[in-house]
Amino acid sequence: LTALQRLALGQTSLETATCGTIRARLLKIATRVTLSVRRIVLSMPDMFPCQHEFALAHARLRRLRQAI
Repeated sequence: LTALQRLALGQTSLETATCGTIRARLLKIATRVTLSVRRIVLSMPDMFPCQHEFALAHARLRRLRQAI
């Protein structure tokens, strides 16, 4: 979680959050997972309060993975 915070959550409201707060707000989310032959689809609730932070962290981590 510390690496996630350092690499993906900079300049967000979770930049200085504790590991417990990051876990509660980003990782413990009721999400429906749909598997198909070609992809995995995650369906999150519309009222998810940290949607922006989650999307930003996902995009940053994806960019890091592509750079490797």
